[in-house]
Amino acid sequence: MNYKNLSIRELHELLRTKKITALDLTKQVIEEMQKDDQPNFLITLPTDDMLRYAQYLDQNFDPNNLLYGIPYVAKDNFSTKNIRTTAGSKILSNYIPNFNATIVELLNQNQAMMAGKVTLDELGMGGTGLHSAYGEISNPYDQKRQIGGSSSGSVYAVAKGLVPFSLGTDTGDSIRKPASYVGIVGFKPTYGAISRYGVIPYAPSLDHAGFFTRNVDDMALIADVTFKKDDKDFTSFETRDQDFLKDINDLKPTTKFAYLKEVQEHLPEKIKRKYEQLFNKLKAKGYEVNEVSFDLDLLNTINPVYMMISYPEAISSHANLSGMGFGMRAEGENYAQIMINSRSKYLGEIVKRRFVIGSLNLKQENQDLYFLKAKRVRRLIANALNDILASDDILILPPSFQPAPLIETALEDDEKADSDFLHDILVMGNFAGIPSITIPFTTEEAMPIGINLNAGVYQDKKLLQAAKVLEDIIGIKDRIVGDKKYD
Repeated sequence: MNYKNLSIRELHELLRTKKITALDLTKQVIEEMQKDDQPNFLITLPTDDMLRYAQYLDQNFDPNNLLYGIPYVAKDNFSTKNIRTTAGSKILSNYIPNFNATIVELLNQNQAMMAGKVTLDELGMGGTGLHSAYGEISNPYDQKRQIGGSSSGSVYAVAKGLVPFSLGTDTGDSIRKPASYVGIVGFKPTYGAISRYGVIPYAPSLDHAGFFTRNVDDMALIADVTFKKDDKDFTSFETRDQDFLKDINDLKPTTKFAYLKEVQEHLPEKIKRKYEQLFNKLKAKGYEVNEVSFDLDLLNTINPVYMMISYPEAISSHANLSGMGFGMRAEGENYAQIMINSRSKYLGEIVKRRFVIGSLNLKQENQDLYFLKAKRVRRLIANALNDILASDDILILPPSFQPAPLIETALEDDEKADSDFLHDILVMGNFAGIPSITIPFTTEEAMPIGINLNAGVYQDKKLLQAAKVLEDIIGIKDRIVGDKKYD
């Protein structure tokens, strides 16, 4: 039986009715992963652990648990007990945590099957899928194109149908943009809605943990399980929302949608018409759709502000990657030399470049000029975004306005060649900590392009309900690579 295009609930029904066993499903997942034509997506496949656990699940099946026996993969910056966790870097190639990240622990408690650790741009620093120390990943729809990052392995596994959901992280757009490039659902909740304890950080004030699925219902199901306050994460909070899946079809008819005038004006004509057609369909269903404005000068600061905040936070967060306490170590005559040699030998060029810039910004004489000023501009952007979401419930943005770019166009240092704010528009969601989701939208050149929705802080349920409405209008879900239905 081919499980690859099935949703979580469809797989659960097969397991519940014993049309497939957890052991058979696990064996299929292992086989499909091992024979995949881009093996670089996978860093660690704990086959023995998986098979033992599957046998246990078959003997203790819980028919009321929708995640029981359901396979998923974790981005390799989520700590997993007794399973190495590399964060896509050689400097952590020998690191085996003695604890689980809270999100992994919650999924374990719900008897989901952790089916592997998958690659990412090193330490989460990259947006192409080309900067893991364990090899590049390309777009499964066209291997000449980028898949996006940094959650490249996570988005790949779901798009290929290897698993129905996966764990990712999003510091700028690392869940939502890759989801657009491969035509699946990518969701980052409100900052603090799910715990980041045990997640190797990039920039803690911007980092969000989240998920990939192939439909909105599955995303709501996972939210029900994982939106939990965690005392181990001081940013965690008790969510106001309950019953995400039960209430997924209950979006209020008074919900107001909005789009940015400045964004719409900058879109290519073909994709602009697609958005206009969608707005008309929403209006035909009785929803209000409003054009709103955003300061263009602020929009043009998004990318530099992101760099000036995330790079200093990155170097601070990874001060422990010194070659001393854990991780790979190069020899040296003293502590300073060991740290320099270890980082020089085991870190990639992108990470080293960002660490250098981050260190420069943290020098006392530069903090007010760069770092603190960037934080003030971040607050201006977040305030402007929150003002919009105080009047309109859902803000629609383009996660990408064209198909995934060609690999050959990627710059060696993975930085943008221009300041076109459309490339970085989703970063606003990290600045403000709001919930944000990308779902499939259209195709161009036989490549997927997604659409992104945003809501105010703590409005995660409303956002998922709105995403469900758009998913029904657009008519694309449960898509996997090779599915010709939507070409």
